[in-house]
Amino acid sequence: MKKHLIIIGLLGSLLSCTGQPSGGDANSTPVPKHPYRFHSYTSHIYVDAFLNDSLPLRMVYDCAAPFVWLDSTFVDNHYGYESKQTMAFEGIGTEGRQVVKAFQDWDVTIAGKREEFPIIPAPNLRSTFCDSIDGVIGLVFIKKYVWAFDFETQSFDILPVVPDSVKRNWHALKLFYRDRDYYFEAPATLYLTDSVKVSGKLLFDSGMGTDVSLFADVARNLNVGSLDIAKESRTTQGASGSSTNVVFDAKRLVMPNFTADSVHVWANVDASGHASKAPSKDVIGYFGFGLLQRMGEVVIDFPNQVLYFKPKGAE
Repeated sequence: MKKHLIIIGLLGSLLSCTGQPSGGDANSTPVPKHPYRFHSYTSHIYVDAFLNDSLPLRMVYDCAAPFVWLDSTFVDNHYGYESKQTMAFEGIGTEGRQVVKAFQDWDVTIAGKREEFPIIPAPNLRSTFCDSIDGVIGLVFIKKYVWAFDFETQSFDILPVVPDSVKRNWHALKLFYRDRDYYFEAPATLYLTDSVKVSGKLLFDSGMGTDVSLFADVARNLNVGSLDIAKESRTTQGASGSSTNVVFDAKRLVMPNFTADSVHVWANVDASGHASKAPSKDVIGYFGFGLLQRMGEVVIDFPNQVLYFKPKGAE
């Protein structure tokens, strides 16, 4: 009997240690347990969610989207009741400003975090992304949390705070709040060639899969087409309409604590779409998840406006 009690006691001790941080770091980063998926064409991140605790959703993670959208066909199929609230918005396959129904008594759960807020049925959302997408999770949810992304394992976690080990050992990129539509901005210099460069602020748009996207007026002033660096021209359908872009690899991007060579750039060359016009003269474009993947592991502290990253291969 005593022998059995000793074995049970040892097992209890082992189990009590499971999951505890080592090395005295009370805020050690847990192993990310929630998988995400990249769209094969644009590198949008898709995360799994639940509507009202039960109905599975696949959502595009997009901090440049201020709200939460669900595909209107999805809404019609699953919830056929009238809304008591309306909201005005632009984007997601629309042309100009529209007033739509919004459902406030729904909630969305991602990685165990549950939030209730107005949800907007969006026309053409699935045709904008792909048929397997049910919605877009926007800034109203994202800005409340610390998100940790591991680009090697394609997984993420939502942390209560930034771990002390991350604050001590990882690189930090200070990001600045701009407005409700584009949450972060950071200073940068983009070298299109060795002799042609442009400096200004890049807005963080996690719904954009490439490294960098330049606004149309910036690309026009640089006369990108004359630099003989363009690989191809693409017309795409995005959240705020279609746009034509010249696609090329710039020589280098320099940001605080981060430098990357051969940066994949989309330069808008018409007057439509998401990157048609800069919000101010000091903003040159966006940086997206394509660039974050090159940083390695990333922790985005939205409440405190800091992005931490650990280069690939770093211990």
